[in-house]
Amino acid sequence: MKNKYTIKDIKEILVNQTPSDEILQELSEDTRAGVKKLLVQYQQRQIKQQALIAKFHQKEFLEKPFWDHDLLVAGVDEVGRGPLAGPVVTAAVILPAQNTLYEVDDSKKLSAIKRSELYRQICEQAIDISVAIGSPQLIDTENIYHATELTMGDSINRLYVKPNHILVDAMTIPVAIPQTKLIKGDAKSLSIGAASIVAKVARDRLMTMYSHLYPEFGFERNDGYGTKEHLLALEQFGRTKIHRLSFSPVRKVNNLYSK
Repeated sequence: MKNKYTIKDIKEILVNQTPSDEILQELSEDTRAGVKKLLVQYQQRQIKQQALIAKFHQKEFLEKPFWDHDLLVAGVDEVGRGPLAGPVVTAAVILPAQNTLYEVDDSKKLSAIKRSELYRQICEQAIDISVAIGSPQLIDTENIYHATELTMGDSINRLYVKPNHILVDAMTIPVAIPQTKLIKGDAKSLSIGAASIVAKVARDRLMTMYSHLYPEFGFERNDGYGTKEHLLALEQFGRTKIHRLSFSPVRKVNNLYSK
């Protein structure tokens, strides 16, 4: 008997559609090796997706008590506390209870391509997003820890809607809103994970812009961290307007960037 579907048809069904139980049963009885291979691949994708969704629901447990009472909860995180150059960037993200951000995780665990993809998804689904920048001058004046707290406060204050509660990664934000401080919060909380991605993408794009002003430092590659390339450029060309003077390797450099 002639097969109902070609291998090409079956690939289209299993990859780009949601096959019915009837079709899956029919395909399971197909003896062609190519069909069997496609079915195995489909089943592996389903197992992976189910594990991803299970992990996603585990990450919602901090937000769920608020969502169950129609309350808004903001996740807040920072990027850029360690670099020698550039600002510290913070983000606040308020997510709806019904979202499909299954792959959101600590931004450091994700590739640049995956972060950009998730950044778009977060922007599409979030109730509100705010990004704030703490300048190198603020960092030098206040110290990096306090500058980060102040910048986190800015990101909360710039939200269009006021959250009922804040989830924050290991910091205390100077705002009069109840907050839960978490260690490694970007890996535990969906909202903090989303904020970490937004902050990381925003800062990376900013450092790429700075790389056009100061091409010798490779900011598009090192994001202002003290890599060998960066330290050699600092010694050869001097410190720029975006370097943090309070950080030891920069403090030792007397000459100013003059190009």
